[in-house]
Order: sequence, then C-alpha cells, then structure tokens
Amino acid sequence: LFLHFFFLFFLLFFFLCVGLLIHKPCTVSGGGKSEISKSISDAIISGPFFVKDFVKDFQAAKEIINKDDYSDRFCPEHDKGDMRTILDPDRSLGSVIKLLTPAIEFKDAYNEWVTSVPDHIKALVFLIKRFYKPEWGDDWEKFFAVDIVDGRPGSELKFHNQKLSASYLRVGVTADKKWRTFKLRQDFHPAEKAQMEDDITASAVVPTSLLSHLNPEETYSSSVKVITNCEHRFFQRPDDAVIRGYDKAAERDMSRADTFISNFQALTHKDARELLDDVASLEEFSQPMKDFITSVPGSDCPYFVCSALMRINKDGKKTTNPRYLQDRQDMVDIKPRFMAEVGARLFRVVPLDLPVHFPVNATIPGRRLNQPDRVNQFPPLCVYNPVHYQELPELFMDFVACLTGRSPSTTGAGSEGALTKGPFNMLCTSADLNNAIVSFILTGYDGFTTAAGYVGPHYRVDHDISLLVPEVWCRMTAEERNAKNLIREGFLERMEDFEFNGQKVLASRLGFRITRLFCKEYLGRIFDRPLRVFDDMMLRPETQDMECFAEG
Repeated sequence: LFLHFFFLFFLLFFFLCVGLLIHKPCTVSGGGKSEISKSISDAIISGPFFVKDFVKDFQAAKEIINKDDYSDRFCPEHDKGDMRTILDPDRSLGSVIKLLTPAIEFKDAYNEWVTSVPDHIKALVFLIKRFYKPEWGDDWEKFFAVDIVDGRPGSELKFHNQKLSASYLRVGVTADKKWRTFKLRQDFHPAEKAQMEDDITASAVVPTSLLSHLNPEETYSSSVKVITNCEHRFFQRPDDAVIRGYDKAAERDMSRADTFISNFQALTHKDARELLDDVASLEEFSQPMKDFITSVPGSDCPYFVCSALMRINKDGKKTTNPRYLQDRQDMVDIKPRFMAEVGARLFRVVPLDLPVHFPVNATIPGRRLNQPDRVNQFPPLCVYNPVHYQELPELFMDFVACLTGRSPSTTGAGSEGALTKGPFNMLCTSADLNNAIVSFILTGYDGFTTAAGYVGPHYRVDHDISLLVPEVWCRMTAEERNAKNLIREGFLERMEDFEFNGQKVLASRLGFRITRLFCKEYLGRIFDRPLRVFDDMMLRPETQDMECFAEG
C-alpha cells in the first residue's frame, strides 16, 4: 500500500517476489554503477491528468474503443486472428499500447490511422483501459468527470470524484538543457531496489548444483556467480544534486552532521541567510535540506555546505567532481533487503534453516560516452546506442581496452586499464583477465552494456539510461532476456563493418544493438509511447554525424 507522493491518496500494488540481481562489472568511471540501484522516483514528474475538451475528447476515445475492425489490422503474412476489443478482459494495457503503436506487421492504412490519432486521445484511451472493470459493460463514461469552472467544464480529469494524475519520466536532456520527458503508463510503479554493490565487489563462481531452492522462473547455467559488497560507505558523485530537489538521497545525506564531504563550496552564515531570503529557490529543495539551511544561522558552526553549490576552483569555474561518502543503504534501512529476502523465501519455499541465495541474473556493464570537444582536444566516444550486446570475444576486447569517455571523475578520455580502475587494482592484469573470462565462460552470462553521458554527439542522457534499464530488465522473463532469443525476434540488430572516406570502419566490434521492435515490446511495459523514448537517431547514432561515428 503506497501513498501517492503528488495527490496524497493510497494505491495498492501487487509485487512479484522473485527478484532480479543485476551485476555491473568492468564499468568505467561515470558509467552508472551506483545508478542501477537508485530509485527512479526522483526522475519522475507527476501532475494532474488534463483533457482539452471533456466532451470532445471522450467522444474521440469512445470511437477508438468501440472500433470493431482491429482484427483487420495485420498484413496477411502476420495475421494472428486477434478478435479482442480494447476493453476485453483478456487484453492487457500493454496490449492496447501495442495496438495503438505503428508496427511493420500492420497494414499501411492502419498505421496511418494510428499515427493520425492525437497523443492526448491515446493517453485517455490508456487511462480508461487502466481503470475499466468488466461489470461496467458499455456504461463506463459515468465514472469520469471534470469540475465546472467559471460556468464551463474544467480540464482536470477525475475518476470516482478523485483527481487523476499523469506521470512523466526524464530520459535525457536537449541541447538547450530542456528535459526530454515521456509519459509513463497509468499502471507503472517503480521497482523496489536493494543495493547489493557499488565500486568494490567480492565475487565467486560456484556450481549451480551447490545452491538449493533457486528461483524456478530463472534459467541458470551449470555455474553461477555470487557476490557480496566489500564497502561500508560509497564514494558518491551526486551530479544531479545541482538540480534542487532532484537528488533527494544526496540532499538527505548531506543535511546530516556526520557526512564526509569533498568539493562542495564552504558557505557561511551570510550565505545561509541569502539562501533563506530567496524563498522561491529554497522551496525547490527537499525538506531535509530546507530544514538544514534554516538551522544554520542559529548554530555555532561557522561553515556549512549546500548540496546544490559545488566548490569554486581558482579559475572561477565550478568543480565537476563533487563527492561525499554515503552509508550503505541496506545498513541504514534494512527493510528493503529484508523484504526482498522474505519474499524470495516464501516464493521459493526455502526452509527457515537454509539461506536464500541470490546469484547474479544479469550482467550489464556501463560505458561513459562523450561528444567531441575540439577546443580541449577530447576525441569523440559516442558510437553506442542505449543498449548493446556483445559476444564474448568482442566483449572482452572492450574489457581489456576499457575505454572511457570524458568523465567528471577522471582527467580525460582514454583507458582506465584492463577491467577498469587499473591504478587501484592490486591484482596482476593477466591473472585478473584470465579469472574474468573463465567466469564468463562457466556462467554463460550475456554481456549487455548501457550508455551514460551521450548517445551520439547530439543526445545527452547523463545517467538516465542507467536508471531506466533495471526497470526494463526486471519486467522481462529469463527467456526474453536471452540474447539469442532477442536476436532471433529482431529485437537486436548486428552491426556491420563499412567503408567511409576510403577507410574500413570496424563497426562489427560493437556487436548488436537494440531496435525499434525492442522499444515497442519492452519499453511499452513502462511508457505510453515507447517509440518516442529512443528515436531513430538514438538507435542509430551514425545518422547524427557519420564522421564523428567513424572516428569514435
């Protein structure tokens, strides 16, 4: 039972207690190691669900819902004999989203019709489907209404006289620093996450036969990897803390008196009073940081820091590498980890005298990518689309080179050393690499990688994809996550070498990348309009700038 953070009413959700352990090995600085375990809630924007014209919009939605020829949408070679209506109990909300999304298996005339339907009407159809109950029959319109404002129908939609909300997720930033936001499905709720690792992890490969009562819905190789966290505190770089109220965890942690902080500006009581006088900006902070700033003028401490104000260097520029030590959340709040273990124990029927094992289910390293910076002589490294898959030889070519784009935590683009963090790794490189490749061979994990920083030179994504991918992966079955199945179904496309300016570009080293079909099938479990999230220029970064792509 969850309290909605915008409208303050309660929602009842049912959770699957199977769990998915995502491991992020060989991930460079700024590649998103911490982000996979952070809640996506901070990136979600919620507000009222508006209609333009209540009568006209509902009439348009009713015409779509009552349309009786959806069975004729398929091309002959793809005809599945689907006779279900939109409100058919056997048709899910996800199925309705697919129904109203253009697809290659649909006839051209049907795709043209789907494209012509305004987005706000589609969103209204999805909302009606979300709340519809079979016992209503065709009399569902009476459950929705708007208030009368100044003698005319208002725009804020209500259901059972309760205000409805619409939620949007940030996935990237435009060149002029505007957020790219996309509407979430009405039934979306963020996954519950428990952080299992950050920078340093101890891992071991063990025969699967030694572990009893594993998740019956997962597919395991003859060996699996088990991991444990080696750190009590994480050396976090809260890049998004400059956006007041966005990184709520950082604001909460930095409002405490016992936090180790580096590269934030040392502020005085005078600065605190100036922050308090700017009431509008102060209100943008989350409550812990507001309370902390308010308490400063009356305290004896001469200095304090604010999460949104980074250290000013001698050249007058703000540092790009703010840091603080964050306590492990499973030690601060044991509930998420405890609930995950109890849920898995009950689901798998694990006896109380036996441990609940959580072997790795998916390996998803991350890459730090950057657009070219000719002034400072940083070359481009932005050739990957949001998610790539590489077979073992190409994957380990990447792991050995371990190239990183320009990151706030490094001095520049280049190699971090085999398997990352070469200067901090006390193991012999050859022994480390041999152990890593043998573990991949024995466990058979598919190597997917996610993009951070940039997708192509024109799409800045920061860590938004790192936050999003766990939400996608946990909504996929083990069979759906299998790379061979994804390739066979057209969800991954192989990259091929090509000629450019008289030279051969070895693009095949990049392996496979997700396609529009992947977006429609799996992003459709999260978004109303999944094909908008990663457009063609993001899925194929070479279309943004071929010369930049070839150089990268």
